Amino acid sequence: MKARLGQRARWRLPAAVITAAVAVTLVGCTGSSTGITKKPAKVSGTVVMTEPGDNPGDIALRHQLAAAFMRSHPGVNVKILVVPATNYDQKVQTMIAGGRPPDIFGSGDVQIANIVAKNFALDLTPYVKRDHYSLSDFYPQVIDGLTYDKKLVGLTDNWDTQVMYYNDTIFKKAGVAPPTAAWTWQDFVAAAKKLTSGSGTSKTYGGVFENWFAAYFDQMWAWGGDPYPDKGTKCGYDSKQSVAAFNSIVSLYKSGVSPTPSQFSDQGAEQLFLSGRVGMYIGAGRWAAYDMRDVKRFDWKVAPLPAGPIGRANFFHLSMFAIARTSKNTEAAWEFLKYMVSSTGIKQGLAAVQGIPSRKSIANSAAFKNDPFVVRHDAVAPFLASLPTAHRAPYLPNFTQVQDGVDAQLDTVWSLKRSPAEVLPIICQKIDPLLTAGGAPGGG
Repeated sequence: MKARLGQRARWRLPAAVITAAVAVTLVGCTGSSTGITKKPAKVSGTVVMTEPGDNPGDIALRHQLAAAFMRSHPGVNVKILVVPATNYDQKVQTMIAGGRPPDIFGSGDVQIANIVAKNFALDLTPYVKRDHYSLSDFYPQVIDGLTYDKKLVGLTDNWDTQVMYYNDTIFKKAGVAPPTAAWTWQDFVAAAKKLTSGSGTSKTYGGVFENWFAAYFDQMWAWGGDPYPDKGTKCGYDSKQSVAAFNSIVSLYKSGVSPTPSQFSDQGAEQLFLSGRVGMYIGAGRWAAYDMRDVKRFDWKVAPLPAGPIGRANFFHLSMFAIARTSKNTEAAWEFLKYMVSSTGIKQGLAAVQGIPSRKSIANSAAFKNDPFVVRHDAVAPFLASLPTAHRAPYLPNFTQVQDGVDAQLDTVWSLKRSPAEVLPIICQKIDPLLTAGGAPGGG
């Protein structure tokens, strides 16, 4: 199972708007930044921004924001370059390394250390200081998560974290009390057993646990483990806490209250939940709410993840926009970036934001919290309640390589052929040589 990099989705706009989104051809960008100077009176020239091609809603929003920005900055031409989503990060980094960088590129949490290590992104700190640009309205966790090696690598318009989705219709039918923020893992397992019924293709599962890194990192942290402790220089999979965390997941599969990974691999855990045959779903952030937006067959809601032995833990998803260090138009790129994450920019896509707005003033506004969709599905409060227990991504420059090695070994755990106690020490033997002193605390 390949590692999913960063937050999977940000915005989904109406079909009519999506249709208007058009990919453009990259204009060659060469040269290098010349260092920060006095803020210019006005900006001009071309700004090229890359976007992965798997989210038409976000692409449409970037076109919308670009058009609005150009109306107020008539000397600037913003072009949105859509890059195929498969290996998107590697493709963009190849463009930068090859001397044809975009001015702004979208990326994600687990790529930050790699971007800094390769010196691909402009440190925004000097620009923030020069312009007296206030960061106070952004959630502190957002700015902290986008800062690595004392460099502000990018900015974002939203954040997300892992939560639990539940089928309220199944809960009511079974007479089981719905999840609360006080739930423990024991409460989750007890409810899952009560909700499980039937057999074969008509079986209703109490829950489904999706076996990707964000979900099992959460379990490790909640059990007192850490995938990459000591600032990312060691492997923590073989600790007794991590073994216990994986055992808690495997026991769901073995007991039958959750389908096994082989049973949901073809359609995915989320799709199985959407079928109406699952009581609870662990493995997604707020993006999943928009996949469920048109569900009519059952009522669903959101709750924080259940707490483990040392408390709740939930992966902090951060997509971001960075300015390439070798951009030939850093000043115009900086102005457009500020516009995208401004109150005005964020509000343009507020009705369709799949994460939580990065600005506190907007996230806590009545316009956002009282949206009928939010109220019906409780699609804001559980995320805000989970922010204090959010853990940022492990900052490893070679995260993709390390994580692919981990997941290759975990295949025999998910297929129930070998136990966590057998496999997790092997993982550490395999990845210890890959871990370097360049990381930062996972779950910091």
